[in-house]
Amino acid sequence: HIPRSPNAFLLFRSSFIKSQHVSTGVETNHSTLSKIIGLTWQNLSEDEKSVWRAKAEIKQEERKRSMYPTEYEFQPL
Repeated sequence: HIPRSPNAFLLFRSSFIKSQHVSTGVETNHSTLSKIIGLTWQNLSEDEKSVWRAKAEIKQEERKRSMYPTEYEFQPL
């Protein structure tokens, strides 16, 4: 099983959680946490989102170059 590379939102979500923007009480409630992060993502400007999209492209290129074969393509079952 080869994991997919993270997209821009997943990188943003991970960074959001690591930077401790939410209280520890909310952190354990994944439903609420996802809503907060989703709304925050929707309210980002296109310039801010483009930064995360660029980071996702870099991750994807790194993954292709060093971790997995170049002929691999994600194909869900």
